[in-house]
Amino acid sequence: MEYVFWKEEVRKSFFIILFILAVFQGTVFSQKPDHFYNVDTEKKIRGTIQKIVMESRYKDASPFLIVVLEEKKTEEVYNVEISPVRFFAHDFHKGEELEVTGSLYFKEGEKNIIARQIRFRGEIIMLRDKKGFPAWRGGEMKQKKRRKGKRF
Repeated sequence: MEYVFWKEEVRKSFFIILFILAVFQGTVFSQKPDHFYNVDTEKKIRGTIQKIVMESRYKDASPFLIVVLEEKKTEEVYNVEISPVRFFAHDFHKGEELEVTGSLYFKEGEKNIIARQIRFRGEIIMLRDKKGFPAWRGGEMKQKKRRKGKRF
């Protein structure tokens, strides 16, 4: 008789744990970022820098360097996400030419590009690998090693 009672308690606990996990899973997995790097939407544009902005793009992250770029051919305007401000060591100026390869996405009627590679003043700056993973990921030690190399 005691064994049956214990089995019933285990069953109740099991269903309670399943319910809690289902609720938790719903809240965690329903939170999607506004945008992410998508290699299928990659685009290359060349244009003139219209404006340079530093703004928060990701929750609990340092501000991002955003360059407003007007494409030469079409005169369309793009907001180009470069990298966290603390990570980027080059100086841009309004009116300079920039070629960007990155992932295109639309938000609130604006065209945005998450930059993977930049061609600037004859130099190629790699911000992300070919799959879109950022060069600044992996903590402070990896960042210092990358900055010593040719990438940044």
